[in-house]
Amino acid sequence: MIQKICSITLLFALSTALNATTLIWDRTEARIELKPNEEEARATFTVTNRGEKTVRIARIKTSCGCTGSILDRKIIEPGKSAEVIGTFHKGKRQGLNHNKLEVFIDSQAESIATLHMIVQVPTLIDLQPKIIYWNAESTKTERSVRIQLDKRYVDEITQILYNKGQLEILSEQDPTDPNKQVLRILPKSFESVMRETIVFKATGKDDQEAEARLHVFVQP
Repeated sequence: MIQKICSITLLFALSTALNATTLIWDRTEARIELKPNEEEARATFTVTNRGEKTVRIARIKTSCGCTGSILDRKIIEPGKSAEVIGTFHKGKRQGLNHNKLEVFIDSQAESIATLHMIVQVPTLIDLQPKIIYWNAESTKTERSVRIQLDKRYVDEITQILYNKGQLEILSEQDPTDPNKQVLRILPKSFESVMRETIVFKATGKDDQEAEARLHVFVQP
């Protein structure tokens, strides 16, 4: 009896695996770079049924709330194709974003394909680090922050806004990299709790604007 159940299970697994292999994708990875004013990226993945049986796509599971999917048809007859459109919503994300869409067909627990959307969101003002702090064990010395502009879009820092009553700031060229600036920051007092934000504003061609924030903390 156990051997019979195992045989049935094996046949079912082979059947679903066969269904999976008859679905041919034009690609399973898309690389996209957003422009600064674009909020959404889309990538189309086309799947073709090369088998002899009709296949139904049951669902598509995404790896992030920022990623969605649009399916033009669920039932794919032999010789027919369907399109899966992956969508990525930028929100406040920057840098490289790797999102996945797992495709499931009827009567199969495991996904039959994983589609990858790799989206680069340009960081117009890159701050390293983005947070600086001092606590009771820290040395009472300045902290350095390196600033780099994505000069495809912005090429000049126009404003650095901060609380001059709380912070001393010196800006200079990075001696190790002519494309970067260094900001040297020192609180005027380490005796009380401080939470400050430094705002950087930059502009570039075609009136492109950018803003970044650096968070500064003192915890005595």
